[in-house]
Amino acid sequence: MKTYKRIDKICEVTIQALSDFDGKVVVADIATDHGYIAEKLSKYDKVCKVYATDISEKSLSKLEKLIKLKGLKKIETVVGNGLLPISQVDACVIAGIGGCEICKMIDKQNNFDNQKKCDIFILQPAQNAILLRKWIFDNRYKLILDIVIEDAKRFYPIIAIDISQSEENEDSIYNLWIGRDSHNCPVDYKNFLIAIKEYLKFTESISYERAVTDEVLLQKWTLYREIDKYLN
Repeated sequence: MKTYKRIDKICEVTIQALSDFDGKVVVADIATDHGYIAEKLSKYDKVCKVYATDISEKSLSKLEKLIKLKGLKKIETVVGNGLLPISQVDACVIAGIGGCEICKMIDKQNNFDNQKKCDIFILQPAQNAILLRKWIFDNRYKLILDIVIEDAKRFYPIIAIDISQSEENEDSIYNLWIGRDSHNCPVDYKNFLIAIKEYLKFTESISYERAVTDEVLLQKWTLYREIDKYLN
């Protein structure tokens, strides 16, 4: 059975990240694909405009049919890659693509017309969430929220950042692998820790002497041995 918990939570976090903005806001759904996020965002009173972008005209044509069918007047579709086709917006949602690609996309935005397109980003990486978090920490971007949720037996990190503000985040194994605020989603959090522990079970047979020869392996080795205290 298809559920929309992931999409609902992405939109909820987007509105939460914009809570300090007075009046209406403009948001962009980058690489919108099916357009479900754009549709959901357009239904919030706080949102006055949603730009739904995708490099694929075919994907956007599906959304355009949905817009006409449901009379979704707040959504404007734009063909293009990444942030290139949009003007300045209050927040960008980038969901369902790789963490490394997300980093490159945001890094490139200053090259467009010598002007940033956006400061607030809500990110849901399809993979490489750890590398994405490391990039956030290295750049000292303000971390608004970093959680993980479970939807249809899969786990999804949802990360909100403000690149106009700077802060020091603890570059800990927990923050890299689990997500700083994941404990705020109690059921999802516990299930995620159990899944992570099962994924890292292979480290049972690895000695500390072997683990310290590789930074990522040492992270996995350490997390496996500490995860029980997070479960309790």
